[in-house]
Amino acid sequence: MIKKSMYKGREAITIECSRFSAVFLPSDGAKMASFKTEDGTELLAQAPGKEYKRLFLDSDYVECECSAFDDMFPTIDPCTINGFEYLDHGEVCRREHTAQIIDGAVCFTCFLPSLNITYKKIAYIENDELLIKYIIENHNDVRFPYIWAAHMMLKGEEGIHAVSNFPEDSEIKIMSGNPTGDVHFLPDFGNKCYKFYYTNTVTPLKCGVVYPKSKIEVSVEFDNDVIKYFGVWVNPGDINEMYNIAIEPCSAPYDSPVNAEKENVCSYLMPKEKAEFTLKMSYKKLV
Repeated sequence: MIKKSMYKGREAITIECSRFSAVFLPSDGAKMASFKTEDGTELLAQAPGKEYKRLFLDSDYVECECSAFDDMFPTIDPCTINGFEYLDHGEVCRREHTAQIIDGAVCFTCFLPSLNITYKKIAYIENDELLIKYIIENHNDVRFPYIWAAHMMLKGEEGIHAVSNFPEDSEIKIMSGNPTGDVHFLPDFGNKCYKFYYTNTVTPLKCGVVYPKSKIEVSVEFDNDVIKYFGVWVNPGDINEMYNIAIEPCSAPYDSPVNAEKENVCSYLMPKEKAEFTLKMSYKKLV
């Protein structure tokens, strides 16, 4: 079922089935603001406050809603490349999208005028799983360096940890913070945040989190090799006093195309080229 709804005073579109409900905000970057299980358990990290803190082109990302699942494109850290200004945490999450309901799916579309890029995502349910098909088109006559990342902030719980299909001995690179112990686990509230990336790739990428107390595993997977890197951001209360862990499957690591190019791991849209991939999100109860 697809229906119009509201979320913190913002117009929303809810996609639901017997297993879950997912809420999207067309005017706010087509953000997935909520993902609830069949019993009403919220899995995405929610910002405090009853009023939605809107994100505009000139807003500070962290001081706005900064929650749940935003699409990051074409960067996470701000930078300038070939005369294009890449905004902090990308431009897509700051732009209003048009929304069309067609044949049991919702198509969100926005044009990024400063980048000459069309960004489209199509959300639908198949076999009690949420699928989001992405189509990103470069209208420029030049190669466009970019990062696409899922900024998926999941609510915290004692013992929650990130999982993936990377080998256990895979090399990681710490981007910020000074973690101790197993970096995949969310520390107790009051500790400092940190972030890391795996330095290698895996395709098709599968990742997620495990809630040991709630006995739930959230899974995210992709259908091709466009998204093949994986990062994890852990926030035990340091940012906005929120307690969450974020998984960041991405097309390239290290938070900006500038950093990725230095390591020869950047992703590119060639002139007039489209990048297409599909994200599948689901959960299961653990015995």
